Amino acid sequence: MTFVVLATEPGDPTAELAYDDRVTVLGRLLEQLAAHNVSDVRVVARPEAASVLRKNGRKVIESPDLATDLFEIGKLARAAGEVYLAHADLVISEELLIRLLRDKTTTAVTAKQPVTGTRPAVRIARRRVVSAGSPFHQVTDPGGVFRGALKVVDTRLLAELCDRLTMLVDLLPKVDVPVRQLGRRSADGLEVFVDNEARDEFDRAVAQDPVLAATAPRGDDAAGLLLVALARAGTPVAARNVDVLVCERVLAPEQAAAARRAVEAVDEDRVRLDTAVKSNDGFFTTYFVSSYSKYLARWAARMRLTPNMVTCISMAIAAVAALWFADGTRTGLVTGGILLYFAFVFDCVDGQVARYTRQFSTLGAWLDATFDRAKEYLAYAGLAVGYSAAGLGDVWGLACAVIILQTCRHMVDFSFAVHKGAAPPAPIKELPLDVPDDSLLDPPARQPARRGGLGMLAVRASAALERVPGARWAKKIIILPIGERFALIALTAAFFDARVTFLALLAWGGLAAAYTLSGRVLRSLA
Repeated sequence: MTFVVLATEPGDPTAELAYDDRVTVLGRLLEQLAAHNVSDVRVVARPEAASVLRKNGRKVIESPDLATDLFEIGKLARAAGEVYLAHADLVISEELLIRLLRDKTTTAVTAKQPVTGTRPAVRIARRRVVSAGSPFHQVTDPGGVFRGALKVVDTRLLAELCDRLTMLVDLLPKVDVPVRQLGRRSADGLEVFVDNEARDEFDRAVAQDPVLAATAPRGDDAAGLLLVALARAGTPVAARNVDVLVCERVLAPEQAAAARRAVEAVDEDRVRLDTAVKSNDGFFTTYFVSSYSKYLARWAARMRLTPNMVTCISMAIAAVAALWFADGTRTGLVTGGILLYFAFVFDCVDGQVARYTRQFSTLGAWLDATFDRAKEYLAYAGLAVGYSAAGLGDVWGLACAVIILQTCRHMVDFSFAVHKGAAPPAPIKELPLDVPDDSLLDPPARQPARRGGLGMLAVRASAALERVPGARWAKKIIILPIGERFALIALTAAFFDARVTFLALLAWGGLAAAYTLSGRVLRSLA
């Protein structure tokens, strides 16, 4: 990978701009990159600033103007696997930088904030940048701004765009009105890196520092212009919005100090821990497991437990729970129920450890899915053995019926997920770079679609229920996801017996199967 740092402000006022008593703003960015083993870092600078920036062995490319900036970036792109572009005056949170480096797609760091003219404006649709502004290009109804960090994975295309812009940029007239407002409703929001607990801290920090983003850069912005080119070439550019994490260009000492205070106001470990928890889990998992399991995940990471180790711990706890169920006594049933609950807790923790430590593997995903089924079926076997050992009769028929029902449900879920064929995002129109107005990118007026039939009625009803308080959770609970299923097993076994457990699973599981199957049939018809 090649990381291009753009020190192209007039006179380079950020070359020696202090971030704190120890390091400059540029020095901090370079230290961050070195800490993540980014070895190929090139600084593109104006000739008058090159001598200052060359100290400490920095690789500096002298460039007198924007056209040369683009030419040099194009040369680097031809020899690189992926290219990152960022301004030398950028203050970026460590966590956000790591996410940008690990991203697998062409990505622009954006922010959903009022467009003030101090940063390039962008319009977002379905988490993609569909139009971007520059001094030469207008953007219509922008919903955010470009924060000055861009990653491009298609370096061949990047080189071609650089060549095209190098020849064109000196001929482009500047636009008189950089933003056109039509008042249309935004098509979508942005993907948000957010920790709700830290949000208030950050908001207070920014509120105390109104100088952030108050000064407009005066220099050339090759990164912003290339973002325009990528969007107009129809390239999917992911919009990664920053909410709590910081990504700010700083152009004066007071801005650098404000950005430092904003960085220090956020506990980035809490941000990463918060995002390790899935946001779309079921009711039981959300309120009775995830409310504290993330702290177990952090403890496991500090103890150097890998996600696969945690998965195996979860499996081992479930096996012990099955042995207690097989005892058949009330003590065995209660103990088994408690252990099964904690087996599920660690089943959640393994994924949270993976996201917190960024350790993902195909083996881990396979183990997690396989052990989920094994834990559940071991519990059924233990309950059936324990019921017989207690002299209460034979419930193996019920146990087999539950296993068959769950196997059929899993098979249907898997088949639907594979074959439902999510519609690909609409292609972005291509638009020549010498056209200042982006109105040709506006979506055509849609003819009203025919909406009728039982399937569409079901879709409308489902959407309407999402707006009813509590209905969203009811829809999640009724399908008997794994959290509710494990809770049902643990509670009915602890308070009643295996027969009640299996009958409850058959009744609720049958209702869940009917609900999901009918819903999928109706959605398919719609």
